[in-house]
Amino acid sequence: MEEYGLTFSNPNLKKLTGTPLWEVRILGSDNVRIICVAVINHEVVILHIFKKKSEKMKSRDIKLAIERYRLLTNDI
Repeated sequence: MEEYGLTFSNPNLKKLTGTPLWEVRILGSDNVRIICVAVINHEVVILHIFKKKSEKMKSRDIKLAIERYRLLTNDI
């Protein structure tokens, strides 16, 4: 992320549709996912890290990240 930033140039980075969130994929034997968001001053805040065990991301992981984002931005 330091090299590419939050752009589509990074092959392991994906924007989560309909949200301000981004997913970083760390591929390997564990398939770790990091959900993060860009905030003021080009900082990246990590909201949730988990091991992805199935094809589809679970809605509870996205809901948790959105809840943490709302707390961060005081947007209730």
